[in-house]
Amino acid sequence: MPITRSESGVNLSTWEVVVGDGLYHASGEAPVNDGDIKTVHRTRKSVLKANILNRRIMAHNITFRRIFDTIAMTDRHVAKYRFKIPYTISTANIDRNGQTVEGGLFVWDGPATRLDYGLAFQWVTNPWDPAYKQLSYWDGNGWSDLGVSLEPDTRYHDVTYELDIPNAEAFLTMDGIRFNQNIFSQTPKAPDWGTDVEARFQAETISLFPAETGPVPLQRINFKNWSWEWSNDTPAV
Repeated sequence: MPITRSESGVNLSTWEVVVGDGLYHASGEAPVNDGDIKTVHRTRKSVLKANILNRRIMAHNITFRRIFDTIAMTDRHVAKYRFKIPYTISTANIDRNGQTVEGGLFVWDGPATRLDYGLAFQWVTNPWDPAYKQLSYWDGNGWSDLGVSLEPDTRYHDVTYELDIPNAEAFLTMDGIRFNQNIFSQTPKAPDWGTDVEARFQAETISLFPAETGPVPLQRINFKNWSWEWSNDTPAV
């Protein structure tokens, strides 16, 4: 298909950073806020950080590229990046541990359906969690198991998102393995969401759910080498 838009970068320096909805704060702790997350840009990567003040909270860092364009609803999207956990996950690691690594590709159709169309994955990296190593996908209402366990390591992992809204198709590829399951989702959002068509390519991480006592680790994940292509074979008018 002819390419209608093509973007790429080594790091995520052109992306926005917001607090997501995967949140918790213990009794006596202030609610999670912008000061609890940060994305640091290096020459060849960006580092997503969550719970940077080591509070007794769970913080969600969403770093995303946003494009306002109505053709996002009719174009086919292929988006990619690489990520890695830059530390060894262990129940003995009191300095670095996290809850999840996540990512997604969505298009919000504000003027028409008021739905968010797309796909997303979640990888549970908390070694105390019963779902540790589980890979899930977003089904529009919550996380559903993909039936895959991914062993945590310190190497880079490749993720590719394919989204075709007119045909209601969305597919995920991880480390060269394309899952055949169509994980296209439609998510209703709160009434205060905007009225413009908005496409978002997202990199995310959530910090560890804190224990009642003891140290609370910082979460950090490296992302790099992203690309996002839109294509459409509809003849120009």
